[in-house]
Amino acid sequence: MDAALEDELTIDMCHVTGGYGPIPILKDLSFQVKQGESVAVVGENGAGKTTFFRALLQLLPIQHGSMTILGRPIRSDRDKRWTRSFIGYVPQSFEIGKLPISAEDAVLLGRWGTSFSFGRRPSRQDVELAEAMLARVGLADFRRTDCRLLSGGQKQRLNIARALVRKPKILLLDEPTTYLDDDSRHMLKALIDACRHQEQTTVVTITHLREEALQMSDRIVILKNGYLHTSSLMEEGE
Repeated sequence: MDAALEDELTIDMCHVTGGYGPIPILKDLSFQVKQGESVAVVGENGAGKTTFFRALLQLLPIQHGSMTILGRPIRSDRDKRWTRSFIGYVPQSFEIGKLPISAEDAVLLGRWGTSFSFGRRPSRQDVELAEAMLARVGLADFRRTDCRLLSGGQKQRLNIARALVRKPKILLLDEPTTYLDDDSRHMLKALIDACRHQEQTTVVTITHLREEALQMSDRIVILKNGYLHTSSLMEEGE
């Protein structure tokens, strides 16, 4: 990786405290990630990991502290919308609605807010990117399949494709190997490595699995009771 890129911070959270009421969930967090770096945030259930992602997605009220994303201080609603356009997010599960939607259209929605939105239709390039991403996650043969008919593992692959089709600068992975078999886990790691090295994508993974954190990340931090702590797991695993 280019030395200049290594020194460029993609995420810079400085003493951030936030929550939905008088008692904060995240407490005095400082968290910096360089461009192209992969960091795992490890913690038990209830530690605040998903809330931490909501802060990065600009969906959590920040009570104190500051945040800079891709060099831009986040101060206004416009800044927040701008930030979300550069983030790909893989949730723990795929939310299935009552209406039918094909796998290809579900992935295509990942381009929403980047190249098309209200009043602007997807381009041919958008469609081609969605088709190519479905192929990369092994779902090319299911492009016309109703999402409601996919298995749990296939839905998780779809989540991954929908996040990556945005060509995000920042990729957030929330317990990403949920429902995935061993082959799918290897596929995910290869995709993440390609994004990091080819496009300098910054990756943040939240997990409660020590092995997953060691395999997918350059660095590990621990989130406990709303506070971040430096981890020694990486050294122990070497």
